[in-house]
Amino acid sequence: MAVANAISEHAVVRFREAIHGWPAGTIGAVVSDYGEVVLVEIANEAGETLEFVQAPVAQLELKR
Repeated sequence: MAVANAISEHAVVRFREAIHGWPAGTIGAVVSDYGEVVLVEIANEAGETLEFVQAPVAQLELKR
């Protein structure tokens, strides 16, 4: 059974705590899903990629 609101590819997420130098509250988009860890793209307001970060799903929340 699929879980509603689960973090998966293409989800926009917010960091619940600092991850790899990015502060809590950082917004990104999930580009790859590896189960308990996802690859998040962090971009600026112009849409330019700043960094890709591997983040544990437990440290992320869906941006609403």
